[in-house]
Amino acid sequence: MRNFIFHFTRNKNQKRKNNNKKLKQNLATLTAKKNVAYIHAMKFFYFLIGILFSKSILSQNLVPVHLSFWNKTINPTFSINEKSLAYLTYENKFYLKQWNNKIVGAELKTEKGRFNWFYSQRGNTNFSSNKTSLGYTQKMSPKLNLGVCFELTFFTQAEVNNNPKLITPTFGLNYKQSSNNSFYSSLYNSGIIFHNNGLPNCLLLFWNHIINPESSFSLGYIQDQKEPIAVFIYNYFYNKDFKFSLGVNSSEIPIVFSLVYSLKSLEFLIQNTYHQKLGISTQIGLAYKW
Repeated sequence: MRNFIFHFTRNKNQKRKNNNKKLKQNLATLTAKKNVAYIHAMKFFYFLIGILFSKSILSQNLVPVHLSFWNKTINPTFSINEKSLAYLTYENKFYLKQWNNKIVGAELKTEKGRFNWFYSQRGNTNFSSNKTSLGYTQKMSPKLNLGVCFELTFFTQAEVNNNPKLITPTFGLNYKQSSNNSFYSSLYNSGIIFHNNGLPNCLLLFWNHIINPESSFSLGYIQDQKEPIAVFIYNYFYNKDFKFSLGVNSSEIPIVFSLVYSLKSLEFLIQNTYHQKLGISTQIGLAYKW
């Protein structure tokens, strides 16, 4: 009887020890899982904070495509805060072999401004409209930037030796009213009409408003030789490397879509425009910054 009680008690104590051991193991496992979950949760939390913070900082330096050096031909103050760079673009206008647009340019950043130069050609070897420009943009104050450039426009035609030439000025202005609002304006010449002695014949006005760290919109007005054009453009910054723009306007080319991707010192551009009668044009570009 004593042996039975002894074995019973010993088995009971052994089971209790095993249960306690399992309980401790379960508690340790549960605690470890909680710690791992907590660590992952904190990592995810800091990851989100990092994304939001980086976007809030980076978005201050992100410039919409239409207000950047890719569109420098109409306002020398665009991208005044960019690094020094060189770029080129190519567009097969409406997929017509005889109508190719090519631009090559370079910009050199200085302490208080930047020098800019570009050369553009529209057409082919038989007939083309050419333009070369040299200008300078100055930071007048933390909010105000002014720029001017002089352009030489000339034509080449296979059967004509003395083609017309024209020198025209372009004046640009950029005013940062607040951290969310910037204004752009420029006077430039289309380079087509020669009887006005090279005076500017086109006016551009743009207001860009930052909605949040990821997006902004622009309202614009362009007065060219034909008729006034109203412009609306929505800009989305996925991150510091991806920029999207979708624009609509009241001209014959009512839709413009742009995509810019940055890879270290390189920047790539793809831009599509839609003409109501002639169809779609695609422009590609490559830039190197240093």
